[in-house]
Amino acid sequence: MERITPLPQEVDSMQGTKKRSSSLRFEKVELYLPLMLIALAFALRFYNLDFRPFHHDESVHAHFSYLLFKQGIYGYDPRWHGPFLYYSTAAMYRLFGDTEWISRLMPALFGVALVALPFALKKQLGFKGSFITAFLLAISPSFLYYSRFFRNDIYIAFFSLAAVVCVIHYIEKRKPILLYLASILFVLALCTKENAYIISFIFFSFVVFYALYTYKQSTAKALMTILKLRWLQITISLSIIVIIYTSFYSFGFKNPQDSFALFRAVSHWASYSAGPTGPFYFYAVLSSLYELPIIVFGIVGILYFTRKKDLLMIFMSYWAISSFFIYSYIHEKAPWILLHLLLPLTFIAGKFVAENLSLKRIGRNLNVYKPVFTVFTIVILAFCVYTSVNLNYYHFDDPAEPMVQAAQPHRSFNEFVAKVNEVSAEHEGYQTRIQVVDEAALTQYLWHLRHHNRIEWNPGQRELDAPIILISQDKLNTTQNVTGYCQFNSSIMQWYTYPLTASDCLSFASPDYLFFRQIDKEPTKTRVVLFYK
Repeated sequence: MERITPLPQEVDSMQGTKKRSSSLRFEKVELYLPLMLIALAFALRFYNLDFRPFHHDESVHAHFSYLLFKQGIYGYDPRWHGPFLYYSTAAMYRLFGDTEWISRLMPALFGVALVALPFALKKQLGFKGSFITAFLLAISPSFLYYSRFFRNDIYIAFFSLAAVVCVIHYIEKRKPILLYLASILFVLALCTKENAYIISFIFFSFVVFYALYTYKQSTAKALMTILKLRWLQITISLSIIVIIYTSFYSFGFKNPQDSFALFRAVSHWASYSAGPTGPFYFYAVLSSLYELPIIVFGIVGILYFTRKKDLLMIFMSYWAISSFFIYSYIHEKAPWILLHLLLPLTFIAGKFVAENLSLKRIGRNLNVYKPVFTVFTIVILAFCVYTSVNLNYYHFDDPAEPMVQAAQPHRSFNEFVAKVNEVSAEHEGYQTRIQVVDEAALTQYLWHLRHHNRIEWNPGQRELDAPIILISQDKLNTTQNVTGYCQFNSSIMQWYTYPLTASDCLSFASPDYLFFRQIDKEPTKTRVVLFYK
């Protein structure tokens, strides 16, 4: 048979069709993969969201949110951070009811939104880089844990990163709306938690150093030029910040003395010497235990991108390094602060892995580095996923997990609270007398007994004869004998002491601890006892 040779224009047409088909397939991948990852992040954050008993801090936040919801009461206290959490949670209570699940709804949603943010920087990170960064945020033990935790830190992580995203897009597109949106996000961070002032310092100091490096001796002149050209946009942005900040902190100007909370916040936290603390290397040990992919690839990535002069990565490096030294220096050392050190490092790690990952087989002409790097990446990612699943769904109340801060009750505390409600329903419902002889668990009880109307707090010498009596274990010896009652025991706090000495760090590296969190001693506990008729 005679062979038919296609004409040149037919060949070009066929190649063009193949290119368009390939382009369409890639566009579908870029659409569906992020959606699948966001769906995974959603499932991980909402699965059994209310199964873990409220941590002490969660109960405090829920109690103040409930007071705002029921009585319209709010006043700023630096110990319990900014008003955004309370306003948003009170609104959720009004819409959906005051439950533990609803209390954690907003943190979980913000945790999902945080996973989506890297895709807004796809141009800077590349699709692969944005996907890997989002994946690291989705499965990270720390980010997942505090997306399922009723605290301020996941909010401030989202607000600070979203503000950076808006500024980057504003620099590219020069659309004023992006600058105004960045101002709103920035001021909401300021209204969320006091470490927003630290983040502000890091951001603005980077701008100053970059201007000094770029413009040399003409920095002031360059800034004056920017002010002249953008004076209206800058004025509107500052107005947005001032209006939202003062109105939020002053509770709609009902508490005008709190309008400029900056001074109270700095005064309180600069002199703060109570609460959890640790050595300078506290976060280095904690992050190495939970976040090995982010730490390893983030640190190597800092060196890698500094050499390549990638401005976004240099900014993220400055953010990460500054955060490490500042948070390591200040007195309070708590696991939730780890998020603020990890956030910029995650972007560095994500882009670094994307540029060095290869799934090609080792061939004669292929460098052995990338396949070996890929295998190493898969191994430590698998360990990270294993650690994340154990922490968030199995060991969430195990004090052998340093991420579980000491004020986390044992899971039996849910049954403890359920028994209180069950017994009260058998008597007079929310009018049932309850006597509480316990100072350590007071904040927990304020939330869990919020619907009960006849509570006697630490009744002193009064006879203990109510249908429900709640006593801390250490008070049992100083109170009268409680006879004729059934008894239910639980614990409100449990912890191991981690001085984080060299021997502690070595014990963390043992297989029994790394894989099973086994420690050869019993934790210290703050026990509580329920007596009921």
